[in-house]
Amino acid sequence: MQFTPQRLDKVYRAMRREEIDALLVTRRQDVQYLTGYQYGGVNVPIGCLISEDHQPQLILPDKHELISSRESVMAKKRPFNETTSEGWSRSRGTAFWAQTTGILKELGLTSSMIGLQHDWLSVREFEKLKQALPEAGFKDFSPSLWKLRYIKDAAEIDAIRKAVNIGEIGVRTALEIVATGKSEEEVSLEIESAMRGVGGQQRGIRAAVLSGAQAHLPFAEPGASRISGDQLVVLDIIVSHSGYFGEVARTIHLGKPSDKQRKLFEYVSNAVRLLDKRLKPEAQIKDVAGKTLKKVGKSFPPDTIVQPLGNSIGLDLYEPPYIVPDVQQSLRAGMVFSIHPTGFAAGVGAVKIADVFLITEDGCENLTTLARETM
Repeated sequence: MQFTPQRLDKVYRAMRREEIDALLVTRRQDVQYLTGYQYGGVNVPIGCLISEDHQPQLILPDKHELISSRESVMAKKRPFNETTSEGWSRSRGTAFWAQTTGILKELGLTSSMIGLQHDWLSVREFEKLKQALPEAGFKDFSPSLWKLRYIKDAAEIDAIRKAVNIGEIGVRTALEIVATGKSEEEVSLEIESAMRGVGGQQRGIRAAVLSGAQAHLPFAEPGASRISGDQLVVLDIIVSHSGYFGEVARTIHLGKPSDKQRKLFEYVSNAVRLLDKRLKPEAQIKDVAGKTLKKVGKSFPPDTIVQPLGNSIGLDLYEPPYIVPDVQQSLRAGMVFSIHPTGFAAGVGAVKIADVFLITEDGCENLTTLARETM
């Protein structure tokens, strides 16, 4: 994915506001955002140092330097010699921190105010850093970095759009192969294979065909249970492209749905339509969520809809802000949201519909092209 230098300009402005001289980023997704370096391994100890007067410094194990040469990286690579025991632990090891503090000394930043990601730093690591840099000050930059990622640039939107397109292929595949008697797991694996074949990334793919009582849960996994003709079946598709996520979900019925099942489907469909109409710049998220929940109808109790109604999506599947009634924030052009209202009623089943929306200057664009009417 094309890296845009404007991201660094946004970071520099935020650093000046926060009175931070250097920023140490240790979360994989944020390293990609600021340098263009993409690596799918969760536990690989990578980081980057950002300072306005110097080129970004990408800190990575020497074993991964050759991998990074295949990518467009907007940073100076600073490899370190990683031991096997350090490489696959949750925390970054001694070699990582020795390289990091060495670079800070080299750049004359050892007495500076340094921004960190406290949510992605262990207590032990923080203590190591304070001991190595006794004259430095430290400040949590995590909230500011999330805010910088709210607005997606053109390259990010293009990657999300491609992920959604692949997700739609997954749903179309599901509509062709899901049948009574097949197991959830069997058809889910077949859908994932189809998406990998058209460019879906291994790390980001999740096809979940769900037909049981747990189908409404966010992290429910397909199992060995057989799909029957009297159940609602959720097709929940997640895929990533160039590190960016897309989500598409539809709900089907392989027989004749009962009146209650049909009403639940219409209930959730109405929630999506209401959200679609309210997604526009300057709209307050609390109003978007609150008014939708009030007007969705009275066919079912208010707690039928599983919250959140949606969330920002990008390098993470779930990013703030979330579409819930207590969020005090307005929508802005360039934000991208997965809108995924899910309804559940005991004895009836679960319905989920998910589309990805881009907030535009005059409203919103649905990046998903599939019809929602699947029953």
